[in-house]
Amino acid sequence: MVIPKFRNIIDMHGFRERLSEAVKNSPYGDDIWGLSTAAGLGKKTLYNIINDKKLDISKTGPGLFGMSRVASLLGTTLDHLAGIAPPVRRLSTQLDSADQLLSHASATLIAQHSQSNGTPTIDSLMRTHLKSGGVLEGFTETLAYCDQYAPCAPDASSLEVIEVGAKSLAAITMGQPNARLLQTALDTVPDDELKRRWVSAYASTSINGPLVSLETLDVQMPNHPVRVKMEFIRGLFPVRSDTLGRRILNYSLLIV
Repeated sequence: MVIPKFRNIIDMHGFRERLSEAVKNSPYGDDIWGLSTAAGLGKKTLYNIINDKKLDISKTGPGLFGMSRVASLLGTTLDHLAGIAPPVRRLSTQLDSADQLLSHASATLIAQHSQSNGTPTIDSLMRTHLKSGGVLEGFTETLAYCDQYAPCAPDASSLEVIEVGAKSLAAITMGQPNARLLQTALDTVPDDELKRRWVSAYASTSINGPLVSLETLDVQMPNHPVRVKMEFIRGLFPVRSDTLGRRILNYSLLIV
């Protein structure tokens, strides 16, 4: 499988500067080689990325998996490195000032607003899940981008679609938010191993909490002259509602 790139998801202009600044402000300081190794990259990989001016006009950019690990080690987010969100603010170990708390809260709200900007991000949905305590009603503003599934057991034969979001990747792919069509597509996938992986992921999410993964799909849509072939980032979020019971939200972001 081809390792995904940032590609057209972001504007690469300024990426190297944000990455360099994040490294300097991290515990790694000037040890860029140690950071590169800790992220599972080659010793000189990060150094080469930061000093590669061609990245400023690149349409591909560095690998998503590698940069995700780097962002995690730096205590920041891919959204910040991509230039679509402010840097993550860190609270000092001594919170003895109300002003500091208010400053941190304000920065967090600004980051959330910047990241939402229409299409949600995986990071923003993670925060929503944490803030709401996994309550479905907390996702009101982003449900249109999510598909809703019933929780499943590890030995289930297939997934059960409850609702398709009007702006979800599935709806865009099918040309309509049709839960029945999506259910048929899932049930008729000829790759049994793929179906087992799907069921396993949803079952794990029900027990262990949110799950983010890179997915590759190459299937024929049932009763449609369309073959779906894509790579996307999938976020699964277990939620509950007093009136609707337990569900799993699927938010998928296409890698174009």
